[in-house]
Amino acid sequence: MRRRSVLLSAVSGALTGALTLGRSNEVAARQETASLADHPMTGMWLAMANPPLPDDPQVPVPSLLAADGTVLLMFPVTQKGPQGVQFNSAYVGTWEPETERRAHFTAVQLLSDADGTFLGSVTVDGHPEASEDGQSFVDDNALVMVTIRDAAGAVLQEVSGAGAPAVTGIRMAPGTPGFPGGGSAGTPMTGTPTS
Repeated sequence: MRRRSVLLSAVSGALTGALTLGRSNEVAARQETASLADHPMTGMWLAMANPPLPDDPQVPVPSLLAADGTVLLMFPVTQKGPQGVQFNSAYVGTWEPETERRAHFTAVQLLSDADGTFLGSVTVDGHPEASEDGQSFVDDNALVMVTIRDAAGAVLQEVSGAGAPAVTGIRMAPGTPGFPGGGSAGTPMTGTPTS
């Protein structure tokens, strides 16, 4: 009888410990998520990003790094790539702090042709770093990786961003769309509009 009591106590203690550990992991995860709101990369940005063809000019990309860890990057709906014109979804993914001012995101974009045929996907791992004042960012592309997959999900190509022009961004706010040079490097325009 005594062995059974000791065994039941040990099992009960192990279960209690496991439940406590599980709860502490949940609390730690909630605290980590809550801390994203204070990271300088959290917010809405207008990025100037690189298109698929290296000789094409950068394009404006509204970019959200949300406090819940989600990412939404809005590239143009169509763009010219190595295989011609294709249709693109938004890039959707997640992000986390990498340093005090730098983030690491992974986002996926889906591709189709004009007939609606699914062509595959593009995954981007980016590493933007906020300026000291938190109003702009730069990703020098040294750590960027682009992974291109076919319609079945097989990796066709992995391309390092190293050597590509830097991706820059300006924080958006009411009256500040974030365009470089548009009202003093993205600051709100003042005065009366003229027609």
